[in-house]
Amino acid sequence: MLPEPVMDSEFPNQFRRSSYSKQIFFLFLSLAIGVAALASMLSPRSFIPFFGSLLTRMQMPAIEAAGWINGPPPDQNALAGKVVVIEVWASWCGPCRKSMPALVNLHEAFANRAVVFVGLTEEGKEELAEVQKVIDSFGVTWSVGWGAVRTTRALEADAIPALYIFGANGRLAWSSADGGDIHSVLEREVQKVEAKSNDRPS
Repeated sequence: MLPEPVMDSEFPNQFRRSSYSKQIFFLFLSLAIGVAALASMLSPRSFIPFFGSLLTRMQMPAIEAAGWINGPPPDQNALAGKVVVIEVWASWCGPCRKSMPALVNLHEAFANRAVVFVGLTEEGKEELAEVQKVIDSFGVTWSVGWGAVRTTRALEADAIPALYIFGANGRLAWSSADGGDIHSVLEREVQKVEAKSNDRPS
């Protein structure tokens, strides 16, 4: 049975029926969240774009590797207060090579700003020559850690290439699993750092 009509206070000569639209909305919202959460447990990475906000809680893990080429290992103290871009890749990975030019361009676009780029690969010492060949061919100038299994596992890099942006607060701001425009996210995070720097008394 439909609810009895009640007088509309704004329009005394008209009637309106009580609405259950809010209750229905919240019912469907709760149902959708429950279904998505169940599916997420069955396939954890598949619903990351939908629950991207949950990833913002991830703290940047210690950046560790068996060794480093193309530069020294990143100084953890030097990373404090900086935006950190981490790429997990491999020299044998075709999509990694395909995406490398865009990442090099992004690095150049943010040169001399509060951003640190770091490359990580799980490849071992026997693949170092090929790793060096790839980064030289694309003009990569940032440090690349090899044998970085512990850090890549902490990042849950199930597929490569995988990109992560950690804000100056050390928490994940974006990952390639989220999709979207990496440039705009990086610009937003860098502007936060620059705004804080401008607010400091000289």
